[in-house]
Amino acid sequence: MPAASISPGFIALHSHRAEALADVLTGWLREHPLAPLESEVVLVQSNGMSEWIKIELARQGRVCAATRVELPSRFLWRTYRQVLGAHNVPPDSPLDKLPMTWRLMALLPGCLHEPVFKPVAGFLKGDEPDRLLQLTSRLADLFDQYQIYRPDWLQDWAAGLNVLRHAAGQDELAEDQLWQAELWRRVLATLDETERQATRPALHARALAHLQSGQPLASAVARRVSVFGMSHMPGQLLEMLAALAAHSQVLLAVPNPCQYHWGDIIDGREALQNQRRYQRQGDKTHALAEVNLAQMHLHAPTLLAAWGRQGRDFIRQLDAFDDLQAALALTQLKRLDFFDDVPGEDGTRLLAQLQRRIRDLEPASSPAQPLAAGDASVVFRVAHSPVRELEVLHDQLLQWFHTPPGRQALSPRDVVVMVPDIETLAPAIRAVFGQYKRSDARFIPYDIADLGAQAISPLIHAVEWLLALPQQRSRMSELVELLEVPALAARFGLKDEHLPTLTRWMAGSGIRWGLSSEHREGLGLGVCGEDNSALFGVQRMLMGYACGADPVPEGEGVAPYPEVGGLDAELAGSLAHLLQALMDWWQTSAQDATPQQWAERGRALLAALFKARDDNDRNALAALDQALTDWVQASAQAGFDQAVPLAVARSAWLEALKTPRLEQRFRAGGVTFCTLMPMRAIPFQAVCLLGMNDGDYPRRSPRADFDLMVQTGMARPGDRSRQGDDRQLMLEALLSARQVLYVSWSGRSVRDNSDQPPSVLVSQLRDEIDLLWGKDTAKDLTTVHPLQPFSRTYFEAGSGLQTYAREWRDAQDGSPRFARDDGVEKARDEASRKACDDGWGKASDGHAGASSSRGAQRRGDPCLLPPLMAANDQPPVISLAQLTRFLRRPAGAFFRERLQVHLEDERSELHDEELFGLGGLDLHQLLDHELQQVPADLSQGDVPAHVRRVVRHLRLAGALPLAGVGTLEAQNLTHILQTQLSAALREREACPDAAERVLVDVAHPPSNPMVHLQDALGGVMTGEGGAMVLGLRASQLAHLKSKTPQADPEKLIDIWLLSLASAAMDQPLRCVVVGRNAVVRVPPQDPDAARAQLQVLLDTWVEGMRWPLPLPPGVALQWLKDKDNANALADAYEGNEFKRAEKGKDPALARTYPSIEALLATGEFERLAEAVYAPLKAWAAAAQVEALPGAEPEEELT
Repeated sequence: MPAASISPGFIALHSHRAEALADVLTGWLREHPLAPLESEVVLVQSNGMSEWIKIELARQGRVCAATRVELPSRFLWRTYRQVLGAHNVPPDSPLDKLPMTWRLMALLPGCLHEPVFKPVAGFLKGDEPDRLLQLTSRLADLFDQYQIYRPDWLQDWAAGLNVLRHAAGQDELAEDQLWQAELWRRVLATLDETERQATRPALHARALAHLQSGQPLASAVARRVSVFGMSHMPGQLLEMLAALAAHSQVLLAVPNPCQYHWGDIIDGREALQNQRRYQRQGDKTHALAEVNLAQMHLHAPTLLAAWGRQGRDFIRQLDAFDDLQAALALTQLKRLDFFDDVPGEDGTRLLAQLQRRIRDLEPASSPAQPLAAGDASVVFRVAHSPVRELEVLHDQLLQWFHTPPGRQALSPRDVVVMVPDIETLAPAIRAVFGQYKRSDARFIPYDIADLGAQAISPLIHAVEWLLALPQQRSRMSELVELLEVPALAARFGLKDEHLPTLTRWMAGSGIRWGLSSEHREGLGLGVCGEDNSALFGVQRMLMGYACGADPVPEGEGVAPYPEVGGLDAELAGSLAHLLQALMDWWQTSAQDATPQQWAERGRALLAALFKARDDNDRNALAALDQALTDWVQASAQAGFDQAVPLAVARSAWLEALKTPRLEQRFRAGGVTFCTLMPMRAIPFQAVCLLGMNDGDYPRRSPRADFDLMVQTGMARPGDRSRQGDDRQLMLEALLSARQVLYVSWSGRSVRDNSDQPPSVLVSQLRDEIDLLWGKDTAKDLTTVHPLQPFSRTYFEAGSGLQTYAREWRDAQDGSPRFARDDGVEKARDEASRKACDDGWGKASDGHAGASSSRGAQRRGDPCLLPPLMAANDQPPVISLAQLTRFLRRPAGAFFRERLQVHLEDERSELHDEELFGLGGLDLHQLLDHELQQVPADLSQGDVPAHVRRVVRHLRLAGALPLAGVGTLEAQNLTHILQTQLSAALREREACPDAAERVLVDVAHPPSNPMVHLQDALGGVMTGEGGAMVLGLRASQLAHLKSKTPQADPEKLIDIWLLSLASAAMDQPLRCVVVGRNAVVRVPPQDPDAARAQLQVLLDTWVEGMRWPLPLPPGVALQWLKDKDNANALADAYEGNEFKRAEKGKDPALARTYPSIEALLATGEFERLAEAVYAPLKAWAAAAQVEALPGAEPEEELT
């Protein structure tokens, strides 16, 4: 057909499959082309549908060109201008949401004193500066909805009538809602006559009248308008399209789930509500017993009736405009409904039957076809958390890619994963799907759609933080996060490799919170002064670069931080420039300004703090700039030029970023993760619904109390609601799945494994399946997964579970796990023992030794790794420090040194709060650092002066609490240091001379060694008292509460090893240790006994490198103290309100042995405790303990 002969008319195409609608639409467009350079207009409601229809147009027409795919609101406004003339209609509505917000911002404050606005005035009594903006934004959104769905109300209010029209007539506005009508009249009063005629309801009425009058249009409208994939449409749009059909060819491609008329069906809940309403109204013609439910409810698919209310209302609206005979005559087609079966489709599959029953309007009473064995077209998965849901999905996708669930091969782009809230789940998605590299066969490409600007751009997130700077504490961690923003780092010349050094300097220089004393003053915390602020730390860095570690004169405010130096010193300068920029912005943002001035300030902020490094940064900066432009234009259009504070500017700027645009990416080639969004019924081979928990879906969206549309009796067909949208979405998800529908929820509690119900919509689906195919059918389609991805269940035959995480398979087969002695059937124990015997449980060479002879012979014994060897296949060499770390945390040493698994957080802790006192770890770290720096030539007479210098330096370095608390802590620290140093110098008087180091070299076993202990013992002193080693410790070394003070063996492990090593080399030493509360003196050990004990300890180390030893020192010492007290043993391991848990000190221990029962079940605890810690306990008991003057009884020993 030639381009000039395209006939106007209204054509509605119906189908339950989007592919069929796309085929018909593209075929029609191809057979009836427009003129060259004339654009097709296609209206869609979401970015996902926009991309999908473009792909379909390109697939069938080889190219998608000269096609304008846009949102209905933009199309409507452009049509108004074309019909009425551009000179009569402004480019934008003066009462769009954004300009309306600022019009209300200018208008409302002057109205609050009037009695009619008393309800609004009550809301604005808070002291938040942006409270007015919050209210006006909600009101603007509400009036925007009224303009679309209730234009008749606004017309009545403008005419001075305070009424609400509804289906049964009209009601007077309630007294507490009169302010809405009055406010609308006040808004219209701010407009001139031209603007008043340009409001959406007025324009719509004028445009409709003009189109229906037959008068010529002001300018040509689109000769063809196609509407695709919209299951809901505002009445205004439908009216305009129907009126436009006299001038344009209007094609509606309507996703209709049912081929028969279903506009009158209702679900049981709605039927019951209607009955009760009629009974309350006393309507005898609708008595409960006389309602014929069979016609309305029972003879309809349950799911269609329960979920399709919104689509049903749209079909009803469409019927008023759709003339089937006229459309058939216009198109010369045989039919306009396309509900055919798909050739080659297996109609017996569960998913296909559910879809066909909805399509054919089959009621639940109609029998269903039996399901084939192994039908997995609809599956349910239950996990314990969102992360576990994603891990289970990842394994399921890998299985589908290997073995498709249907007849067609599956690829990542064929899968969509929809969740209720994508922004909260996005980090977990990246963690689970982003853990594998592209070279790994388990890598699955993916893309996350629907994320807001703040969620996808660290630059915008940083701007959001900067816009709240006057209220921010500016913690150390927040400054580090700011430096990690690539665009900000680039502005100040910082690279990724510089950040660890700069972070270490920031922590070491004492930065904790606050930019400066002035910034703290703005927070009402000026009493805290400058200490530990960012300015304090930067000054220390710059002074450290200038004068190094040289002492500062009295009166200087800060102490130099000497770590800053060399070529990296410019990093401190970059930090100083950043701090200056932050201070400048803080001072600027404290002053109120007009929107135009705030826009200028915002652009200056972006220029001063950010430099784009890639396209993402450039896009973020462009979006921020455009948001400022939109805000300024809206405020200018509303005539708002008042000064507003930063809080209002912040909300306005960030709100302008949320404007929806079709340019957002969707379906980028991999698995698509997205939010469950209306009118996105895009067909996918696999549709996965995650997070379908009770209470999370359907989503709750409480409407404002002043929203009159939700009041009883005011609802109209076509009204939007969040719950109605979500029910329609569930229906669309079911219908858009082609091979499989996958539904997942967190159905088990992570605390006690109790059942947690799914969404009511999922329950309805499961009930429908049970009703049609028998009880427990849905249960058979459900798989419950364990709490952890490394559960043994995944690797047991017959469990029905599988995983592609081979790391956990390796851990189960080869890592030191135990055959659980918990009543598991004997076959499992035999299999586990056989795996040990066939694998690493066997000694791989002649080095089996005593330790290997103890393994893998009894139930409950471990599977042993081969003995640890160095890189050159030689026995490893360890130091006394390594052996000390091993004895303090045997399980942690195994994970760290043998498995190379570091469960501890290796990052330096960033202190965000000021010290409120010195105690526990803080005091221990300060004392330990200073005790290691004691000058070798210190004398008793110099101790007070030395301690004063130390404490003064700590204060200038920001290491002490602020204000009066810092003074008290300085006094306490002075006392502790003077007491310890004086005691140490008294001990040194008998041995004033330095002696040579003692070289340690012990092999185990002496013949054919498996490990060498090599070290050099320094700090040996000699004199009249013989050879001695003197140590200073920040810990409390003794228990002073008992009648006889006793040394704490756990705190003296390193001294014990030093004593053993020196005696083993035939140079026994007397050991003296000065702790925080006592002096401990230990005599030299017997060389032969020391050598024998070292062999036992080295043998234990060899064994401990083959499996994680169940040997926490605190628990072992408690058992040696009272072997029959099981409660005390449990308290020592698992802790109580008075004692810290031993397993809490070592993450590896807690993971390997979650309870004292698991630790004791190995059967090795008592043997190891006797071999290792019984000698240590006896050695400590023989030590002489002298309490220091003023020593307090120990609290929790550190």
